[in-house]
Amino acid sequence: MSAITEWISPLPDKSLPALRIREELLRILQELPSVSQETLKHSKIGRAVMFLYKHPKESRPNKDLALKLINEWSRPIFGLTSNYKGMTREERQQRDLDQQMPQRRRLSQPEKVERSQEPDVFSAPSSSGGQTPRRDLEKQLTGEEKALRPGDPGFCARARVPMPSNKDYVVRPKWNVEGESSRSGYKKAISLLEKHKRRFAEERKLRRPQGAVKISIEGNRMPL
Repeated sequence: MSAITEWISPLPDKSLPALRIREELLRILQELPSVSQETLKHSKIGRAVMFLYKHPKESRPNKDLALKLINEWSRPIFGLTSNYKGMTREERQQRDLDQQMPQRRRLSQPEKVERSQEPDVFSAPSSSGGQTPRRDLEKQLTGEEKALRPGDPGFCARARVPMPSNKDYVVRPKWNVEGESSRSGYKKAISLLEKHKRRFAEERKLRRPQGAVKISIEGNRMPL
């Protein structure tokens, strides 16, 4: 892997190696099995592929191959699943066929919590602060990522962006709200509302003006 890094790295005059060499080596890298994080750090192959991906004079097919390699290597680092963005239509169909049986088995099991949408490792920077996934990915691929501890220079004691979780929660928590207490409170609220309605109706009757009273000439039946 270190030899491939030497061949695809820029020349002393900062120029790129031959196009045919870059194409063949990127194709060979894509045919290799998954590369561990330790291999990425020691061979520095991630830094070389990242350099080709960012180089303005690199060809578009080579940039696409480099992007696929970066995504493939970064998925295990960030604990993500397969990237549908870099898969062809046939690959997606085959993957769906392979996953039909496990999905049917999961339907017979207790309800699980839905996973959040899989983030893209090259998504735009978030406004919540902290380092963006792109910078974290570059540090992981180039071997510059080191965990800082309290007391180390550069350590900042503040909240960090949480990493995605691959866990499926199958145990549903017990319901801890008592139904009787809520129903009794509902009845009390209704009775209080009815009490106010009745009081307003009585006050309206008292405020209502009385009708005309017939006055008797004889003086009897007069309201006193």
